[in-house]
Parts: sequence; structure tokens; C-alpha cells
Amino acid sequence: MLVPGLYQFFRRQLQHGFIQQGLAEPATVDYVSDVLTRFAHTRAVYLIENAEGAPIETIAGLLTEWHRTQGWDDATPNRSREALVVRHLGEFTLFMSGLFRDRLRARGQLAYYIAQGRSAFWRCASREHNPRQAQVFRGLYGNFDRVADALDHIRHHRLPLSSTDEQ
Repeated sequence: MLVPGLYQFFRRQLQHGFIQQGLAEPATVDYVSDVLTRFAHTRAVYLIENAEGAPIETIAGLLTEWHRTQGWDDATPNRSREALVVRHLGEFTLFMSGLFRDRLRARGQLAYYIAQGRSAFWRCASREHNPRQAQVFRGLYGNFDRVADALDHIRHHRLPLSSTDEQ
């Protein structure tokens, strides 16, 4: 029996959810499928570490690290790390606002996550040299809400958790 891999599983689910949201971008489906596959490992969700080596678990922490990579604390700017942090900020906020929307809404943080995610993908698109990848980032910027809505729909209708699992 052939068992599909995690990436194929997420891709199939996303294709369905994206169609329901009126999104027909195969490259975006591929990108978000890759994000979900990587984020299936908790260490990837908290990939970015602060100067002390501790994993960053909040948007505020990621924004602080992003500013640090720009040399705001008298450090030498690090453009490659800056790109990594901004991309992770976009992916983290998309993941959280799509799959953990109920929690963010209950805390009054959903709009903040969406705004920060959209902004991060805009910054990614403006710095990306690969035109195809820049287009994916522009699409995520422009359709962040709809992509997050598709993830939320998938979470509730195709991957339902009990209410105690969401705490």
C-alpha cells in the first residue's frame, strides 16, 4: 500500500481549500504545503533564535530580531539573516492565523497577526530576486486573509481537533 507523504497530504488538502477560497495559484499551494510540512516539526515553528540562543516564540520577539539584523542595536547589519527572519515571520503568522485562529481571536490578536504577516510577505517580495518566488510572496501579501481562511477551513473541516487540543 502506497502511503502519501506529509507534503502530498497537505498539498491535496490545500488544493481543495484554495479552490473554495477562489485561489488558483499552484505555486502558492506548493509553498504553503512546504511551510506546513516543515512546521509539522515544532523546532521549525521556533526556528529563529535570539542573541542568547533561545528560540523566539512571539511576533514581538521576531520583530526585535528583525530590527537587530538591520543593525538597530549597533550591530553590523546582516542582510541574509534579515531575509530569513522576515520570511519566517510571514510563515509563522500565516501558520498561526490559519491553524490557531480561534486562539488568536480569543486573545484579540488575530488582526495583529494578519497585519504582521502581510507586511512580512510584502518585504519578502520586495527583496526577492527570483521572479517566480517574488510572485508567490506578492500573492501571499495580497491574499493573506484568504489563504489563512483556507487553512482555518481545512483545520476545522478536514483536521478537526477536540476543544481541549486547542488550549
